[in-house]
Amino acid sequence: MRLLTFRKRLSSLLAKEIEAYLPQFEPYTSDYQMVLYACRDLETWIECKWCTDGERDVYEKLQESSEDEPDAFRSFLSFWAGCWLEKWRERVGILPTKPKLPTRILETLREAKRIYRAMEYGKELKKMVIQKLVREGEICMAETIAEHLIIQEIAGRIQNVDVDSKREDVDALDIFNCLSYRISALPKERGPLVYLNMKPYML
Repeated sequence: MRLLTFRKRLSSLLAKEIEAYLPQFEPYTSDYQMVLYACRDLETWIECKWCTDGERDVYEKLQESSEDEPDAFRSFLSFWAGCWLEKWRERVGILPTKPKLPTRILETLREAKRIYRAMEYGKELKKMVIQKLVREGEICMAETIAEHLIIQEIAGRIQNVDVDSKREDVDALDIFNCLSYRISALPKERGPLVYLNMKPYML
């Protein structure tokens, strides 16, 4: 219960930090969805940077830090929120409606997603890709970006494969090696990697 209370407090603190950077931000409206994304991304960042073991460990360390050095913790949160918003503007695209893709592409992506969900070591692959993204400075929507990259890589491999072929023969380590090279080049690239349906000013 104590950790749950702190989690709510952390959400409120992040909302205030985001509001400080975005005066038009309204934390107690639908804009709060942005805070939820930020909280999840902070959890992911802490897991990667502080070598924590799961969500509970993340919040225990954050709570300990906030209680031991409240001023330093608030400064850290403000700095992190600023970095996160910078990446949000760079990597998140806002769309009024969901884009309509050609049927063939949708079918390939659905098949790629099915293979990814069923593949051996899929969870481990996603964790490695997330860690690589965070190391390269992608602190915003790292989980979502990781999943998109994996599915896109699988889709690229199966789009010209015969129906009778074994599409499940996808090697997690091989996919990671291919994605690792692409992720290393991301700092030189600009532009959205994730698209959401939210208010346009949040870009």
